Amino acid sequence: MKIDHASLTTLRNYLDEMMYSLMDFRMSFHVEMSSLGFPTIQSLRPALRQLDSAHSVLFRLFRIGESVDDESIRSALPGSVFEALVQSELLIQNETSEWRTPSLLIVPAEGLYLIVGIPPIYSTASRPCNTGFDVSSSIVARSLPVSLSGLRVLDICSGSGIQALLCARRGAEFVVGLELNEEAVSTARANAILNDLDTKVEFRQSDKLAALDESERFDFVVCNTPSAPMISQTGEPSCLEEIGNVVLLDLLAQLPRHLQPGARGVVSAWRSFGFESRTYQLTAIASQLANEGFSTSAYIDQAPNTIESLMRGLQTEIERRPGMGRADARAMANRLREQLHQFDRPVDAAYNQLLFIEHGKNEAALSIYPLLSTTHSAATH
Repeated sequence: MKIDHASLTTLRNYLDEMMYSLMDFRMSFHVEMSSLGFPTIQSLRPALRQLDSAHSVLFRLFRIGESVDDESIRSALPGSVFEALVQSELLIQNETSEWRTPSLLIVPAEGLYLIVGIPPIYSTASRPCNTGFDVSSSIVARSLPVSLSGLRVLDICSGSGIQALLCARRGAEFVVGLELNEEAVSTARANAILNDLDTKVEFRQSDKLAALDESERFDFVVCNTPSAPMISQTGEPSCLEEIGNVVLLDLLAQLPRHLQPGARGVVSAWRSFGFESRTYQLTAIASQLANEGFSTSAYIDQAPNTIESLMRGLQTEIERRPGMGRADARAMANRLREQLHQFDRPVDAAYNQLLFIEHGKNEAALSIYPLLSTTHSAATH
C-alpha cells in the first residue's frame, strides 16, 4: 500500500457518502461472528447478495477481500474513487485482470475506518496478516477513557492504530504509537490520514520502547501487547509469574521513566494462569508497578483457551527456538506443566486481564474486579 494523502481523503469521503459504517452495522444483524471478532465469510456472502450493486462491490472488496472483475468495479465505483484506490495501491490487478486489495480489509470500528489485514480464517487471505484486528482490539478500545483532553498519550503495540487514533479523537493533544512490524506502522499511518487525525498522531517503528527519546514523557499510556510469545525466547521460566505476556514484562521496567507524575493508563495482559480470578503474573505486575508509585485495578475474565491448549502453544513456542530439538522442547514443556500442578500454587484456568493503572493514587496497590461476577464488591489487597 502507498500512503497518498489525497487518495485516502477521497476514499474517506466516499465511505462517508456510502454510509459504510451504517451498512456494515445493519449487515451484522444477519451474520455470525468468529472467535476473532470478524463475521464468518460463510455468513457474509449471502448477506452481501442483499445489497445494491455499488455496496456489493465495495463490501466484496473491503469486507471479504474478494476479487471483482474490471467491468463490475468500474461501473460500481466513481472514476475518482477508482483512481484513488489504484493510486494508493489499495486496489491491485491480478493475472486475470480482476481487481482486489493486497490482502487488506476496511473495518468500521468505534467511529473509525481501519485498514487491517485479512484474517487467516478467511480463504481470501493471500499473505500473512501483519496488521491484526481482533476481539482484543475492541476490548481495549472500549476500556479507554471518554475524554483525554489535552494529554500526551503513548500507545505501545499499536497494530492498526485503533487505540492511538481513538485517543486522538477523544481530545489528546498528541499521541505517539509504537509498533514493531514495519507494515503495520505503514498501515497505521494510512489509517491516521483516512480518519483525518494524521496531525495529532505519530507512528514509529519500535521494538518495545526503543524509539522513544529518553526525555519523552506522557500523561496516559495504552498498551495492548500480543498474547504470544508467552515465555522469554531465551532461558526457561522459573515460576508461574514468568508465563504469560512476556512482551509486557520486558517493557514494564522501562515504562515508568516515560510517564509523568499522576499518569494513568490501560494495559492488557492476556492468557495468564491463575486461580479464582487471580493470576500469578498479575500479582507480580502490580507489585512492580506499586514500587514505582502506581495503583492497579484489574478487570479479569476467564480466557476461552483451555490450559491444555495453552500448553500445546507453549511447546510449539519452545520447539521454534533456534537449535532446540523436539525431545528437549518436550522436556522443557513437561517441566512447565509441572509448575501448574504445585499444591501451594493452584491453577484452575487461564485469564484475560485489563489493568487500569494510576500514579500517586493513595489507595491499595491492587484491586481485582472479576467480569460478570455476581458480587458488586472488589477484592482489594
